[in-house]
Amino acid sequence: MNKEIIVIGGNHHNTLAILRSLGEKKIKSLLIVVSNDSKPYVGYSKYIQDIKVVKVEEEISSAMYSLHKSSDKAIVIACADSISSYLDSNRDKLSKDFILPGTKEEGKITRLMNKNTMMQVAVESGITVPRSWIVYPAKPEIESVTYPCIIKPLISKNGSKADIAICEQRSELEQYLKHCNCEELQIQEYIRKDIEFQLIGCSLNGGKEVIIPGASIILRQPKNTNTGFLRYVPIREFSYDKKSCVEFIRKTGYSGLFSLEFIRDCKGIDYFMEINFRNDGNSICVTASGMNLPFIWYLYNNGLSIDEELNYNSMKEVLVMPEFNDVGNAIHRRISWLQWLKDVKNTDRFMEFSKYDQKPFWMYIYKRLFRQ
Repeated sequence: MNKEIIVIGGNHHNTLAILRSLGEKKIKSLLIVVSNDSKPYVGYSKYIQDIKVVKVEEEISSAMYSLHKSSDKAIVIACADSISSYLDSNRDKLSKDFILPGTKEEGKITRLMNKNTMMQVAVESGITVPRSWIVYPAKPEIESVTYPCIIKPLISKNGSKADIAICEQRSELEQYLKHCNCEELQIQEYIRKDIEFQLIGCSLNGGKEVIIPGASIILRQPKNTNTGFLRYVPIREFSYDKKSCVEFIRKTGYSGLFSLEFIRDCKGIDYFMEINFRNDGNSICVTASGMNLPFIWYLYNNGLSIDEELNYNSMKEVLVMPEFNDVGNAIHRRISWLQWLKDVKNTDRFMEFSKYDQKPFWMYIYKRLFRQ
């Protein structure tokens, strides 16, 4: 008998991507949703075996044990930074009954979520990083900062995408720091980008096997998020420093789904931005292209062969759209409605709508319209 699989995420298309990727392989998931909505829209997916909704991460452990009925360890997938950190911080206890993403050392992933630590590992792996400063808003020291710059929470789980800002000059940075709610910030030199891309992958056995099937290239994105209209290209059609990226994962000792984020400047230099030790919000693009990373994680942890799933040569280029986010570009006239409708027509996969699993899409609209 195959092991149970528990998906833990927010009320977000990130979680939905995992449910659908596994569902396409006829696997129904046990789902834990961290949400204030007692009936989250992702919970209407037909690919769910059972569901628990919790309001805070501290309730995750009891929900896991409540759902877990088998005598075998259950496989776990995390879909948010705060969830990855929670699992990591409780690893010693939970690993007795669950196969967790992360490392063998409790607390290590949470430490690696510190962007300064993350950057140090990247440099040690041979990856180029932007010049960076750590700033404490209560006592900011910004004399050496160069402009333009980009500001982010030093630890992702302690902030949100809304906390990210670009400052063209010192006065803008000073104004930002006056109203900032984060205790620690990372300021980086702002790279004038040619493209922004992600390497979404799966690491097995602490990085001894690192699978990176392709690259997602952001074509159009809303403010403060990299979840935008994107093109996903198979890795055979995309050049990147594979050796350094694989070395980075190996140095962390991480096992599980992940994504590496980069900016490529106009000279073709790739600058590392961050790593996400969890499923990526854009991950459905990989499944749409032809490789199912959540299923590979499932097979591997069931002791089954993954060889048939590593079909690099049959993968195809796809366009993927987060339709509820992207429509804002037309509403706010950043692009024409005609262009947006053309893009909708050409899209291969949507992040919310699926003709095989429609209920979450319609429930999302219903809840937005009637504020449920």
